[in-house]
Amino acid sequence: MTYETCIEVPFLSPCRQSTEGIGILLGSCLLETLAQGNRDSLVVGLIGPLGAGKTVLTCALSVALGVDRASVASPTFVLERNYLGKEPVRHFDLYRIEDPRQLVEMGFEEELGKRGVTVIEWAERSGKLLEMYERIEVHFKVLGEEVRRIVLCDFYQPSIIARCFGVETGVSSH
Repeated sequence: MTYETCIEVPFLSPCRQSTEGIGILLGSCLLETLAQGNRDSLVVGLIGPLGAGKTVLTCALSVALGVDRASVASPTFVLERNYLGKEPVRHFDLYRIEDPRQLVEMGFEEELGKRGVTVIEWAERSGKLLEMYERIEVHFKVLGEEVRRIVLCDFYQPSIIARCFGVETGVSSH
C-alpha cells in the first residue's frame, strides 16, 4: 500500500523567524499527537533545495518536542543524530545517499517505526520508500533571499494537521 493522498497547508515564510514559527507549530502538533496516544511514531520528510530552511525548521520542531536548541545540528556527515526531549527525535540527513537501496541495507525502515518523531532532511533521496508510510512532508521553495513557500502535506489517515490546527483543507494527490 502506498500513501498518495494528502491534505495540504501552505505557508509563506518571509524570514527565518517565520520558518522557525512553522517548525514550532508542527512540533507542537506532533507532541500533542504522541501525548494523546494516537500514534507511537511519526515521520516528517523535508524536501527542498540546499539552504531552503530544512535544518532551521527541524531545530524549531525539535525545540517544541523539548529538545535543547543547542544540541540540534544537521547530521550531514553522520547520517543520523538522536535527541531526547519530551519525546525522542531522530534526525536524518539523506543528502549523501546516492541510491535508496542503501537505506534498506542499513535498516532505515526499522527507524521509522520507533517511538517518537523521525525527521528526514532530503527525504526525496529515499526514492519511493517513504510512500509506503503515513507521513508529513514539508516542501520548501525558495522565493527570495529569505522568503520561502512552505507547504505541509499530511499523508496521515486521519489527518494529524487538520486535527491539531482545526483547519479544513483541500485534499491533493501527489
